[in-house]
Amino acid sequence: KLYEIDYTKFIRTTDPEHEQGVRAIIKKWLDRGDVYKSTYTGWYCVGCEAFVSLSNDAIKDDAGNYLCATHKKPLTERDEEGYFFRLSAYQDQLLEFYENHPDFITPKERLNEVIAFVKSGLKDLSISRKNVTWGIQFPGDPDYTIYVWADALNNYITGIGYGQNTAPAEQLFKKWWPADVQVMAKDIMRFHAVYWPAFLIAANLALPKKLLVHGYVLMGDHKMSKSLGNVYEPENLATQYG
Repeated sequence: KLYEIDYTKFIRTTDPEHEQGVRAIIKKWLDRGDVYKSTYTGWYCVGCEAFVSLSNDAIKDDAGNYLCATHKKPLTERDEEGYFFRLSAYQDQLLEFYENHPDFITPKERLNEVIAFVKSGLKDLSISRKNVTWGIQFPGDPDYTIYVWADALNNYITGIGYGQNTAPAEQLFKKWWPADVQVMAKDIMRFHAVYWPAFLIAANLALPKKLLVHGYVLMGDHKMSKSLGNVYEPENLATQYG
């Protein structure tokens, strides 16, 4: 209220409409043959909520332990069975899309980072967790729930009617999608610039027109963080600048 900011709709990923939409999009992936069950071993970052590459996303501490390059927290090696999305099958299609849409990501250096990452080789993506009660149940397999990025990214479309199968919802979705621009910080660029487009292509849906990727607001040399407590209160900013 202090900043006179308001929203049109507040969405939680526990909303029934969201769950319905997520199941609908994953069923499209299943019907297309883009999801399969397998076992994966890799290095996991709790902060990123994702498996990470040691060569691209990790650093070592003084003791030789691997840390997430973004969160500076230890990585853990995990071995788990689950459902995977065939992200690797979309590598060439994504590169072609970036080439044909050079303004898809702003600023340009972020686009170059994404292209370099995709060219280095995409691995299939784990999209489920076993015996996690709070997630959305995986279609056809009650032992698994849908994992965060295959769930939460879809709120951009479930929040505007996707998957609800009513005339008003379909009209709403047609009005608002594809988005003119999606805004995010650089730490989640890969999820939005690689995973999200592949998810949409696999569901035969339009991609957003542009991604605007910004850096961090820093306090000293570090990203502002609630956990570190190195924050500047927005109330003070409003008092100083209006």
